Amino acid sequence: MGWWDGLLGRVGAYRTATITLLAVHAAAALLGHLGMLDVDPVALAATVGAASAGTLLTSLVGALVSGVRAHVESSLITGLLLALLLWPALTFESLVGAGLVGAAAGISKVLVRWRGRHLLNPAAAGALVAGLVVAPVLGTAAPVWWVATPLLAPVVLVAGLLVLRRTGTGPVAVAYGLTYLAVTLPRLVLSGQPPLDALASVLGSHPVLVVAAFMVVEPLTQAPRRRERVAIAVLVGGLAGVPFAVGPLSTSPELAIVAGNVVAALVAAPRALRLVVVGHGSPGPGAHEVLLRPARPLRWQPGQWAEIDVVRMRPDGRGRRRVFSLVPAGRNAVAVAFSVRERPSAFKRALLAAPVGSTVRATYVGGDFLLPDDPTRPVLMIAGGIGVTPFISQIEHAGPRDMVLVLVCPTGMPPPYLRRLARTRVRVVIVSPEPVPALPPRWTWHCGTRLTSSALRAVMPDLPRRAAYVSGSPDLVRRARAVLREVGVRRVRTDTFTGYGRRPAHRSPGGAPPAPAAPAPAEAVRAGRKVPGRRRSRAADARPGPGGITAGASR
Repeated sequence: MGWWDGLLGRVGAYRTATITLLAVHAAAALLGHLGMLDVDPVALAATVGAASAGTLLTSLVGALVSGVRAHVESSLITGLLLALLLWPALTFESLVGAGLVGAAAGISKVLVRWRGRHLLNPAAAGALVAGLVVAPVLGTAAPVWWVATPLLAPVVLVAGLLVLRRTGTGPVAVAYGLTYLAVTLPRLVLSGQPPLDALASVLGSHPVLVVAAFMVVEPLTQAPRRRERVAIAVLVGGLAGVPFAVGPLSTSPELAIVAGNVVAALVAAPRALRLVVVGHGSPGPGAHEVLLRPARPLRWQPGQWAEIDVVRMRPDGRGRRRVFSLVPAGRNAVAVAFSVRERPSAFKRALLAAPVGSTVRATYVGGDFLLPDDPTRPVLMIAGGIGVTPFISQIEHAGPRDMVLVLVCPTGMPPPYLRRLARTRVRVVIVSPEPVPALPPRWTWHCGTRLTSSALRAVMPDLPRRAAYVSGSPDLVRRARAVLREVGVRRVRTDTFTGYGRRPAHRSPGGAPPAPAAPAPAEAVRAGRKVPGRRRSRAADARPGPGGITAGASR
């Protein structure tokens, strides 16, 4: 799957969802045109337009009121989802109903908010309003989930797998799907259906695939830890499969999703956070660091990440949001670091040029790339390039623990934060084609361009008992998994940086990728004061104070 990961890494998660949903609509329109599906392609396009317009207009109004820029692509995704559950028709009432349902979805993002984040899945909230309010008033726009048909099931399955692969939310979708099957299949079998027919009926005629792949995993309404997300998905799957009716409420996917959103908000208390840019630096060749100070205390655990939203930018195919591992940067400050190529993306250009005093948003903080709870268990860390960032906070805040960090440098370019790592007690093994001069104590060099089992066995005779962690490009993660299996390590935690893509690095005559010249703000600006030359920011090497992380907090 490395080739797919590289390809998907070039496209943002939101754009992946948009493209795959458009593919589902295109397949439905084609089947409708051929007379194989009872869907009018023109009516389908009109329904998409009405639902998307309603969502976008209310989102724009909400953005003007709150002072936050609307996320246009998110509104389009909501409109595409709503058009898959509202029956497409060209009547005036149907199109008005679709627009009102889209407006209800957009309003839910504006009104049902807490700590800077919307709490309800917009498409599910809109569908719930459609069934409770719009349909009884207009006599149309009831959620019928027409996308749940055997003809479209293969298309939805492939589209959903691409989204789940890109977002890494497969366990959540599987938890929902298996729970729904476990609750629904026995009822169908007891009613007289053969087991295989019942299974085919659920997968082909129930909206389990589209709900699992596109709605249960909606990012901003998720809990921060995987075990919490999986538990809530199980709850949602159970609610969606158990038949009940209480007044106007009855069994439906949209009601189950909204109930799960409420539980996630009560249990996990997600919040968005404003971050002020306080400086820029370079943690190593070809890398850039942005220093950020949260507007209020940021709670996170070493190894977790934040989704950063650069509001004031013109997005490209990667979108205006990106996930970064958090690095402590002194008291009450954090940093995010990224590699800089010859032609950086629009998102990276915006961060590179962000002046001191400007703001970005952390829309989501979470992740499960955490060290074992048992402090006596030895740890093996493997990183390549900018993939070393989640290990910085783990190493600096782990205390006296047996940890070995293997840095894979196939191009010979040293990874970021070497000076900072040198001030810790961690043992470091550098795998590179050229020797590294003046290695600190407890550091060793292994000649090579890729990770090998011999490099690991040479420094760690106790490999099978170590907890293994790998962070880096999809190629590095795939290679490290294979090598670790070869040396007897069975369980590996990974943190894949899918943004690496498969683009080859531009090489200089010496063979290593050149360190690109950063724009003016990247010339090492700290707290508003410019530092002459290309010197590093002091904060890039400074060991963080005790206020850098709230230990034991989960965000």
